[in-house]
Amino acid sequence: MKYFLERKYSRAIELCQLRLIEHPDILSGRIILARALFHSGQYETAEKQFYKVLQIDPDNIIALKYLGDLKFRTEDEITAFSYYARIQQMAPLTSGISSVIDAKPIGEIRVLTLTRRGDEYMSNHAELRRIPFKTETLGDLLLAQGHPRLAAEIFRGLAEDTANTRIKEKLDRTIEVIKNRGKKHV
Repeated sequence: MKYFLERKYSRAIELCQLRLIEHPDILSGRIILARALFHSGQYETAEKQFYKVLQIDPDNIIALKYLGDLKFRTEDEITAFSYYARIQQMAPLTSGISSVIDAKPIGEIRVLTLTRRGDEYMSNHAELRRIPFKTETLGDLLLAQGHPRLAAEIFRGLAEDTANTRIKEKLDRTIEVIKNRGKKHV
């Protein structure tokens, strides 16, 4: 423990391993070994040692805490928090055990920016389905079913063919629906 506290982890590991060969059930020695392995960056070996500690003492708070830290380090947050929750259940007032959560470097962020193409209500006529016949009722149905671009195509065609003000009003309302819909999705 003296070497561990002095942060001489390799010496602590060496002494604990020698001692555990003779006495493999010494819990304190296995905990010091596991902690020294953890702090020296030998995470996989440390994890194995902490599991051995839990085989001897399933409620060992130190082993649970370090296993939580190891799982958190590998981004297995669910398992990490299950270890932390177990500690909290066993000792709700535990304040001596704390974890340092290293901030991960922020990666590159990609942003997708959508832009509108002017105020045209239809930018690509080719993308729309071909409609074999155009009637006001079909335009109304398409609009009611959530297909304003198709409805606008029908109303536009009808407005060009006739001077009916009702069709022109429906075309204007449909264009407004398309504009408002675009604003919601941007």
